[in-house]
Amino acid sequence: MDPLLQYPKPLVGKRLPANTLAELVQSQDLIILQFLRHLGCIFCKNTVDGLYRIAGASSRFPPIVFVHQSPVEDAERFFEKHFPGAMHISDPRFELYEHFGVRRTSFLKVFSDPRVLWKALRLFVKGYGNERVVGDVRLLSATFLFKDGKLRWKHLANYPGDDPKWEKLA
Repeated sequence: MDPLLQYPKPLVGKRLPANTLAELVQSQDLIILQFLRHLGCIFCKNTVDGLYRIAGASSRFPPIVFVHQSPVEDAERFFEKHFPGAMHISDPRFELYEHFGVRRTSFLKVFSDPRVLWKALRLFVKGYGNERVVGDVRLLSATFLFKDGKLRWKHLANYPGDDPKWEKLA
C-alpha cells in the first residue's frame, strides 16, 4: 500500500464515501485530493469555481475531494456557493497537509511575488476577493491524483495561486 494512504485517523467531512484515507482513495478508479489554502483565499475560490465548471463539463473528469482547514459547517457554506455537493475533508490541525507534504510559503512571498500579485489583480477584476482567514495563510495548495488506489500524479504549489493545468487532466 502507498505510504501516503497509511494515515491512521478517521476522516471528518461531508459526502465522503469512506471513513479512512485508504478506503476513500480506493473507493473510485480515479480520484483527486485537492488541498486548499484557506476558504477565504481569492485563489482557492477561483480554483474551486474552475473545477466545478470543468467537472460539470466532462463526465470523465475524476471525482474531487477537497481538503481544507475550516470547520465542516463553514466549509458547507463555502461549497454551497462554489461547488454544491462537493466532497470535503476538514483538517483544522493540518495533519493531512503535513502527511502529504503540502508546502508552506513565507509572508514575504505571499505579498511580494509578482506572479501572486498579478494573478490576484486579475481575479479581483473578475469579482473575486479575499475574506476572513481561518487557518494558516502560509499553507499552499496541492493536488494528488490517485488511480486504482495508487498515487499517479501530484502538483505541489510553489506560490499562492500556482494551480496545475486542469484542462490537461480533463
